[in-house]
Amino acid sequence: MRKESTEKRLERIHSAAIRLASQREVSAISIYDVAKEAAIAASTVYHHYPNIEALICELMNSVFDDFEKVLDDAVVADKVHHWSDINRMIEQSFVDYYRLAPLAQHTLLGQHTYSSVRQADAQNDLVLGKKVEDIYRQYFTLPELPSDVNIFAIALQVADKVYSMNYRENGDIAPEMAREAIVITEAYLGTYLPKQLPKAVTLN
Repeated sequence: MRKESTEKRLERIHSAAIRLASQREVSAISIYDVAKEAAIAASTVYHHYPNIEALICELMNSVFDDFEKVLDDAVVADKVHHWSDINRMIEQSFVDYYRLAPLAQHTLLGQHTYSSVRQADAQNDLVLGKKVEDIYRQYFTLPELPSDVNIFAIALQVADKVYSMNYRENGDIAPEMAREAIVITEAYLGTYLPKQLPKAVTLN
């Protein structure tokens, strides 16, 4: 019998973990659950991942890649009349993604104690925040912003807190809470961005 390649074996493990994480909270999944779902020995899973936290953290890389794609497609140029339009489109795009991605919902919005996942998420927020800032600069000339924090990364984190609170309570992101996340993030960004921003020179 031909031996399964490491790549194929990892693919089976990842697919099994994604299926399980899409069905239940990640805190309720064990390495043995993944092994059973993948029809593979638990020792084989342990060979690649010392614990379930390490496996879940690995799966988050694909989610973080998805987040960048969400930003790439979020903003419709001819619908940008004010900087708040960018904020609204970005947040709505993330809500739409969460609703279609149970893995992201259960892992990033759900309740668990995996500090490495939280840390990776926070680090990715900094990357996304810079990407969001670049999007704003495509359309508007921004004022001088704080150098010690990225206000756009903080806005993303604030919105996620609202989504997480609602998700843990109701198992979903309610439309009214998606709306409130936009209100809150716009209010926060509005403390740094004046009501009227000049259009970026490149778009004139």
